[in-house]
Parts: sequence; C-alpha cells; structure tokens
Amino acid sequence: MKNIWRMGVRREKRVTRQPVRARRGMFLTLVALLLGACAVARSPEVVRVALLAPFEGRYREVGYNSLYAARAAVEDSASLQIDLLPVDDGGSPDSARDRATALALDPLVVAVVALGYHATTPEVQTAFGMLPVLVVGHWDAAPQTERVFILAAENLSERLTTPPRIDVTDAARLEAPLTGGDVLALEQFPGLRDRLDGITVVSSASLPDAAFAGRYGRGELFAPEPGLLASLTYDATRMAVDAALASLDREDRRAAVTNTIRTGTYEGLNGSIAFENGYWRDAPVNVYRYDENGRLVAVQNLIEQR
Repeated sequence: MKNIWRMGVRREKRVTRQPVRARRGMFLTLVALLLGACAVARSPEVVRVALLAPFEGRYREVGYNSLYAARAAVEDSASLQIDLLPVDDGGSPDSARDRATALALDPLVVAVVALGYHATTPEVQTAFGMLPVLVVGHWDAAPQTERVFILAAENLSERLTTPPRIDVTDAARLEAPLTGGDVLALEQFPGLRDRLDGITVVSSASLPDAAFAGRYGRGELFAPEPGLLASLTYDATRMAVDAALASLDREDRRAAVTNTIRTGTYEGLNGSIAFENGYWRDAPVNVYRYDENGRLVAVQNLIEQR
C-alpha cells in the first residue's frame, strides 16, 4: 500500500508538470518576441523647447497669449519628437533666473522662447548657459551672449517717449500723447485708462490676421484672443522647433540649434526673419493706435535698416 501511494503521487506530478512547462515555454517565447519588436520599433527620441513667461500675476496674459501660439507652432510641425515645456517665470527676476538655471540643467531642453520683463533680464539670459534663447518682443532687453536672439528692432527704444522698461500700470497713468512698446498693447491696458486717444504703440510684431486668429486656440475653451505678440511667438517657436529637428542627429544639439538660428533665414507670419548681432536684421517697426472701440489698429509700417 505504501509503495502504491507513492507511485500514484509520482504519476500525478508527471501529468501536471508537462502543461506548466509548455505554458512557461510559450510565455518566454512571447516575451522574446515582444522584446524583439520593441528593439525594432523604438519610440522616437523627444527633445524639448521651453517657453519661459509669466503665467501668474499682473502679466499672466503675456504667458497665456504666447502659450497657445507656441502650441500651434509645435502642432504645425507635425513632429512627435518635440515637447513644448511652458515654465512660469515666478514673478521676479530672481525666480526667473532660478528657472533658467534649471532649464540649462535639463539635457532634453534644446531651445527657449522667452517673453516678459523678468524672463529677459541680463542675469536670466546668462543663466541659460549654452541654451539658445529667442526673446519675443521689446522688453528693454539686449543680447548678453551670442546665443540670445531678440525678435525686435535694435533701436526700438529710441522711438519711445515712455521709459523703455515701464510697468503697464505706471504707463496707464502717463499723460497723452505718449508712445510706448509692446506693454501698451496688452489687453488690460485699455481698461486701465479713461481715454485712449494720443496713445501710440510701436512694435516689430504684426497683428494676427483672420486665418491665424481662426486657428489660434482652436478647441480650447478658455483660449484668449490672440494679442499683438501671438504671431511673433508662433514664428519664434517654429524657428526653434525647426532648428531642433535639424539637430537630432548632432552630438551637441544646443550648439547646432544656435548655429541654425544664427545663420539661417526663416520665412514666417511676420515676414523674413534673420539675425545680425543678436537682433532681427531689417526688423519692421509697426505703428499702432487704438480705435474708438479700444482695438489696436495699424497706422504705419517702417523697415529698420541696419
């Protein structure tokens, strides 16, 4: 009896182990096939274009207005290898410098688009390190390194009667007539004054046309109306994206992106864009005034000859 029981157990084990071995072999084969498939179809490598701008506080409209334009530029590139990285400037030059330092330490970031007073100070520009930076609009910024590119006419400040670096609330209290930069074109500015006659805005940016306005923020419930810098932000982001895609097979991508921006010419919504000494060469100087409905309208277009 004792031997019969042991033999029964052995037969039962032999019967049950064979299917387990078979299932295990099928599982290992499946894993090998999946790993082989992953090795053949690798996910494309992704790099980042950062957008440093104010998304909180008095100037948050600058950030959100640029965000939807930058998103449109990335989407229009139809590339799965570009991520847009929006970063709030933190509301002060010191916090903006800290964020610039963090972006410089992120190996996936290959270019930065910057807007606003805090994101464009000399200290912040230096903190970007080897990152190429495209500054959109006139923020009283001058290029501090050979990797900073200003999308504005170099001598724009000379055309202003306001201080070149003035807070929008301070500008709203000035007596007309006055001529100011992009800060006077902010959506909030008309609401800060009783009268808009005698207010002139000079900028290298072009007002968005109907086609761009129709695409801007499409499908976004809370997207704002595109402001004066929206189409120029689109152009700056698309320049960065195109240069980033061209650099994917380069060992030093940041240097490659910088060189592409520095030496290339981009045909965009705001015309031909190329750089000389860190500024937009032959940048337009557009003159705007407010109409009776408080909307910005173009009254003159000049070309800044370099």
